[in-house]
Amino acid sequence: MQNNRIFVDGRLIDAAALTDSQWAQLITANRDSVKRRLVKCAWCWQEDHVAHWMKTYSKADGTRVVSHQAGANTDHPYQVLESDEHRATCDRVERVWTAEGGTAIREATAADGKTRSDVLLIGDRQISYEMQHSPFKQGYGASERTRRALAAGRDHVAWHTDSAAVAQASQVAMLRSDRAPLALIENPRYELRMVGGYRIPHVWKCTAREGYRCPAGRFSGCGVTHLGTEPAAISLDEFVRAAPTGEVVPVLPLDRRGFWTTATGYGLWLEHSRQAVRLDGALAAAARKTRHVAEGHSRPRSAGPVDASGCLIPPCRFCGEPASLRGAEGAPEHWSCRREQETRGDAA
Repeated sequence: MQNNRIFVDGRLIDAAALTDSQWAQLITANRDSVKRRLVKCAWCWQEDHVAHWMKTYSKADGTRVVSHQAGANTDHPYQVLESDEHRATCDRVERVWTAEGGTAIREATAADGKTRSDVLLIGDRQISYEMQHSPFKQGYGASERTRRALAAGRDHVAWHTDSAAVAQASQVAMLRSDRAPLALIENPRYELRMVGGYRIPHVWKCTAREGYRCPAGRFSGCGVTHLGTEPAAISLDEFVRAAPTGEVVPVLPLDRRGFWTTATGYGLWLEHSRQAVRLDGALAAAARKTRHVAEGHSRPRSAGPVDASGCLIPPCRFCGEPASLRGAEGAPEHWSCRREQETRGDAA
């Protein structure tokens, strides 16, 4: 059934889940749909804040139909209402960041009145967390929604899915975890590990003794310093604690090859990649095609972390690790370190 998500007198319901008697009553009450203004398309209202009053009727074979007025909009595919797993995941994200002293807002609407976030995480940066279980609507996918969110003032959009099909079809940096049952999602001691979308850049000198296959196809190596990435481990809770503080950032956020990495890893990637896209989305260099780099034994070259402008990232005044953001006093610091210091001060 298309267009199954509808508002009836302001209440969100699934038209496919109505009983036969409830459906018959709805058809009768909504006979003059434009004048009556009873049934509103939930998709159009929630995504675009546009009210489309829907027609409701049954075909001769008893098939239920909910449709837009002629020429109003295209029909939307069947979409389940927010599942228990979706709700539990968003609850967990909200709970983790709130426990860190940050602000988390569910179903936060931006100033444009159209952009919504499953959970808006507010720290040193504003992160729009989006959990996606089902395929995106054609013409309004992750790329369009990410651009809209960035234009509305969000710093980054953190897409997360538990579906391999969604991750493979996405055109954005997409975190992926395995599908977990509701009981495990609700269990704070259970780690929801990311199995895709989080990587660590590394560099190596292309010689025969380094153990990597030369991307240029030269058997003895080409002598050039190459950049590669490898999967890394991070849990959903760790990501939620790090993203609003700027400790993890997206690389190529609007590219299907995009991924999330540490601030240090981003600096290394920015220094060595010809595909470098800075955090503001400006193109730093022309993109080039890359070839697969085989695994091998390497001696990664170390590089000092740099920020988006190419300057060295100063150390946090609390822990000494690289901190690209500055606190109220103007000194570099991490949100988590400041909260820890404030907590110690309150305890004292």
